[in-house]
Amino acid sequence: MARPLTAIGCVLTAWVALLGPRPLWADWRSINQVALGTAQTMEQSTFSIGIVAPLLAGLTNRLTIQTHPILDLLLVPNLALRYRIVDQTRFVVSATSSFKRSFGQGPTTEQQEKAPGELVMGGIVSFWLGQQWSLTGGAYYANHFDELINNKIKGFSQGIAASLGVHFLPRTTDLLQFSTYVRFGFAVGGFDDPVLAATWTHSLGSWLGGAHTVIHLTVNDRLKGAPKGFSVLEGWPVVPTVDLWWRL
Repeated sequence: MARPLTAIGCVLTAWVALLGPRPLWADWRSINQVALGTAQTMEQSTFSIGIVAPLLAGLTNRLTIQTHPILDLLLVPNLALRYRIVDQTRFVVSATSSFKRSFGQGPTTEQQEKAPGELVMGGIVSFWLGQQWSLTGGAYYANHFDELINNKIKGFSQGIAASLGVHFLPRTTDLLQFSTYVRFGFAVGGFDDPVLAATWTHSLGSWLGGAHTVIHLTVNDRLKGAPKGFSVLEGWPVVPTVDLWWRL
């Protein structure tokens, strides 16, 4: 499974590079243009790519594919698909699915090839509340497999998950996002700690070719299994990140 997904990530990255110079969008004209974190899809042959942020590519006007190229090149497969089913003036409904593998590995020699991962499938809907606000909610089936819990591989851990997000566009150069994600596991019969995120994105205009700076704060992220080299993050209640990304 890893090799096909890695190949897809490499192909997408090469596709963006081969397209050559393209106009860069330095702002948003309306809240319904925001595709990251909503049910909206990218327009055909348009892209969103960042240093840390994932690559979003509009294969068609209704189908968007998402991957992290850096992780793909490191042989860590990750892939998400979003297909827009309903497109109305006030709301959009999409079906979504994603697959990823983490940096983790099993605690014993026999389990070294096992790495925790996640398969998620569900639906997501976004409501456009005027030109500045949007409300997004999603419901999913989530399968966390080969989870490393208390230094032991627990195999499959199925459950259901839900997400809720609010986007606010105070002006065309700034975007605020607040979101939460929570999962209910069938095996443990309870809820995981919710993941809360707050993001501020600002357009640099003509600087750096119209790049966006992204200041991202994540609260209660699941960092108990942080990869080696990032163990300093374990236990942090808030994880800040700063990123640059472009829309092409």
